[in-house]
Amino acid sequence: MRESLGIALDSTSISTALVDADTPRLGSIDEFRHGWGEDGGVPTAHASARALASATQVAIERAARSDLQPTVIGVLCERADVRDLIPQTLPAQAFGAVVVVNGLDARLAYLSAVDALAGVSPILAFWPEGTETVIAAIDLRAGAIESAHRYISAELLASSATFTATLDTIVVQQNPVPKMLVAMGIPEQDYELSATAAERSGLGFLFLGERAQLAIGTALVAAARPAPATASPVPGVFGGAGEAVPTAAASRRWAPLVLLSVLLVLGGLLIGLLSVLAPDNARTATTDRSNTDTPPAQPGGEHRPESSHGERRSGSDASASESAIPGPAGQGGGGVGEGTGPSPQVPPLPAESLRPCDPVVPAAPARLRRSDPDLPTTSPTQTPEAEPCTPTRNG
Repeated sequence: MRESLGIALDSTSISTALVDADTPRLGSIDEFRHGWGEDGGVPTAHASARALASATQVAIERAARSDLQPTVIGVLCERADVRDLIPQTLPAQAFGAVVVVNGLDARLAYLSAVDALAGVSPILAFWPEGTETVIAAIDLRAGAIESAHRYISAELLASSATFTATLDTIVVQQNPVPKMLVAMGIPEQDYELSATAAERSGLGFLFLGERAQLAIGTALVAAARPAPATASPVPGVFGGAGEAVPTAAASRRWAPLVLLSVLLVLGGLLIGLLSVLAPDNARTATTDRSNTDTPPAQPGGEHRPESSHGERRSGSDASASESAIPGPAGQGGGGVGEGTGPSPQVPPLPAESLRPCDPVVPAAPARLRRSDPDLPTTSPTQTPEAEPCTPTRNG
C-alpha cells in the first residue's frame, strides 16, 4: 500500500485527497474541500500559501489517526504567484518529497482511474477554467492528450446548437473518432445542454461531479513520479513556529507490542505476589506412609471376630480370645475362660511354623463352627511354666 497525498489550489477553493497508488480505481481514502472567494475576492499569494500549508497539515493529521503515512505529496496550483512560494511553504525537511503537478496531467491521471471509462478510448473531456471552457481529445489507452482548445464559456454554452457544432468540428479532426463526451465538474445548469449536444453529435455522455477530482489526480501523478534517492515517508507536519511536528502514526504502530509487554510484566508481578502470600506450612499430597500421622494398624486389629450369637466382640475381647488359643511350646496360653490376664504381644509367625491344636482354618476370618472335629488327647511336652493345652468344644 502506497499512500499519496494530493492538494489542489485554485482561485475558488482548496481540496486534498489521500489515495492508495496501488489501487487507484477504488477512489480516495480521505478527502475534503474548502471553498473561498465566494464574494468574488481572490486571496493574496501569501494568504493562499498559508492556506496551502494548513490544508497539508490537516490532511497528514487525518491520515495519522488511521495509521496511514503518505510517502509523497503532490501539489497543483494554477496561480503562478502562489506556485513560487511552495518551496518556502512546504519545505522538504518538514514534509518530505513534494512534487508540483501540471493540471492536464492531473486530469489525465484521474480519468484513467475512473472505472466507468475502462476500455473506452478515445474520448472528449471538457471542464471550466474561470471564464473559459477547455475541450480536450484524450487517448486513455495511450495515456496522452491529443489536443486541447479553449473557448469562452458564454459563447460555447449559449445554446445546444452552438455546442453541437463545436463538437462536430473537433470530432472530424480526430482519428480514431471519439466515443464519449465527459463533463468534469461543470455547473448543474449546463448538464442538460451538454447531454443534448453529445447525443446530437453521436457521442456517449458521462458526468463526473466529484469535488476532489484534481486532488486525486495530483496524488496519482505524484506517486507515479520516480522518488528521489533520499526520499522517505513524510516525517511530520509543519508547526506554527516553523518546527517539524512528528506524526502519531509511527508511535501507534508500536502500541500493540507495548501493551503486550505491560501485560507480561503485570502477570509476573501477580504470580510473585501469590507465591509470597501462600502459607509456609502448606503440604503437598503424598502416598508415603512415613509422612502421615496415623500409626500403622496392628496385626489382628483389622477384624473383630463375632461371637457364636452373631455379636461383634470388642477389641479387648478379641485379644482375650486370641490369647486363649494354645500356641506352640514355650508360649503362654490357657483354655477358654481360664486366662489370668492379657498375654504379651508376640509378632506373628508364618502359618507353616505354627503347631496349633486345631486344624488350619481358611485365611478369611470365620466364626467357630460346632462341627469342628475332635482333636487327639495327646499334647506337646509341657514345660513347668506352660499350662496344658486342652482344647474344648462348646455345645
